[in-house]
Amino acid sequence: MTRSKTRITGLLLILLALGGCTSAKIHNASESFSRDLNIDEQQVQRAIITAINDRQWQVQSVKPNLIQAELTVRNRHHAEVDIPYSNTGFSINYRSSWGLNQSGEKIHRSYNKWVNNLRNNILKELDLSAGHAYADNLGIVKQGAETPEYFSIQEAITRATDAGQLDGSVRFFMEGEQLPASLHLRDSVTAHRKTNSSNKTSEEACLWAAQTALIALQNKAKSLGANAVTGIVSYYARDVYKSKDKFQCHSGLVVASVALRGTITNIE
Repeated sequence: MTRSKTRITGLLLILLALGGCTSAKIHNASESFSRDLNIDEQQVQRAIITAINDRQWQVQSVKPNLIQAELTVRNRHHAEVDIPYSNTGFSINYRSSWGLNQSGEKIHRSYNKWVNNLRNNILKELDLSAGHAYADNLGIVKQGAETPEYFSIQEAITRATDAGQLDGSVRFFMEGEQLPASLHLRDSVTAHRKTNSSNKTSEEACLWAAQTALIALQNKAKSLGANAVTGIVSYYARDVYKSKDKFQCHSGLVVASVALRGTITNIE
């Protein structure tokens, strides 16, 4: 009897531990952009609704400056969000859920992944990359961006993991970090990512750009059946910066840019 109770207790502890591994702090995504991009509220509204449909969410209601949406996955997981918006930005705020183990500020990591995917689709519909290119031609981005800044690569990894964008299947090693003894080096890969930096601190914008670059490296490695990216360096405009714990970022008034280069690797 005692042995049986011990086994049951052990199983319960394992289940609790596994449940904890899949939870993360609820992520309320937000994006702000400059008035100089000349985006109006109707454009933002259309972009949000289109992204909602493309990501298989459902529109619940559309009001001035507020859209509500819901997502149900396999009739087992459900989330509802509020999306306030204006001509200078939008946010995706958690409202309610079921089947996602929400408790206080914690929720299943999948929710954060869904929210970030929705956010990325909205930005794609707004075609901000075109707006940023226009700003580049005017020389706006170059102001204050000549001096590079440096931030923690581990912080970028942690944020992307908490947001459900990095799944742990691919490990990252910066140039100079000690590598496992048994590995097979494959192709080199470069991920250059930009993000809107208006109305953000340089650190916030740079960390977001670094996260999207890391996600691109992860996806490339997974597509090749690899489980690591090694020897990672910052590679902005072909200028190499090496550090075991920092990445280099160029952040201007409108755009923050991060480029990471590494080698796709199989670690045994």
